[in-house]
Amino acid sequence: MSRKLARRTDLTASAEVTGPAPKAFGLSDDFPSVLELDIDRIDRHTHQPRAEQDDASLAELRQSIERHGLMYPILVTPAGGNGYALVGGGRRLRAFELLGRTTIFARVLSGDPDELALVDNLQRKSLNAVETARSLDGLRNKHGYTQEKLAEVVGKTPAAISRALGILTLPQDVLDEYMALVERVPQTTLEEVAAAPSEEGQRKLWSLARRGATAKAITEQRQEMKRKEPDGLLLKRRAAGAAVRGLIHMVAKLEENREGMGAAERSALEAVQKKLAALLAD
Repeated sequence: MSRKLARRTDLTASAEVTGPAPKAFGLSDDFPSVLELDIDRIDRHTHQPRAEQDDASLAELRQSIERHGLMYPILVTPAGGNGYALVGGGRRLRAFELLGRTTIFARVLSGDPDELALVDNLQRKSLNAVETARSLDGLRNKHGYTQEKLAEVVGKTPAAISRALGILTLPQDVLDEYMALVERVPQTTLEEVAAAPSEEGQRKLWSLARRGATAKAITEQRQEMKRKEPDGLLLKRRAAGAAVRGLIHMVAKLEENREGMGAAERSALEAVQKKLAALLAD
């Protein structure tokens, strides 16, 4: 046992143990190894689904850790060299930094860091609706997952994944407004707003939601809109939205790899550009 770990065992186990001696950390198949890591070896910027941190709640967490110690280790995966990538516990790590600590206990996991970070946040319900949707979409695009596979990976039903991803069809200004009202608008309500059959309908339902309408009231209004929608148009709207999101993702990939584009790729893109111009002209 390292001198660091010997000094800090009071944070993870009782000093008196009766019965058979427990196994050392890292020997259990269903509990990954726990290490005390130097904080400066942890990269905390890459795999964090949370967009914002609340200063007041961070101050409360810092006070709690100062008084009671670290109740739950952070989550990391091995990174390049002797470093680690943070996948869960960003607020706990930040609180340790504010306390002037130089080391922290961490569970070392294996697997895709983005996937682990998202699952950790979903289990603790610490993401808002937009953060959840964007993280799910990022994971789906990164691995080419179908909605069914994505549901399996994160432990949700395909229907729940579909509803969550539907939030990304909302206009950007609505998403921005929601981020300022996350405490007032539940995820289920926002999902009902997103399920409206048109952007106009989404804006009308959002206007009700931000004034405090319940998910049930939003659902009733949405169903009324759907009854007035021409047959088949709703499915076409959803398909068009999915196609646009896919196109945006592919354009981002092209921007990342533009040095590899040759004459054939440029010719194909020019043909796509003409088709897009024609679509926008209609």
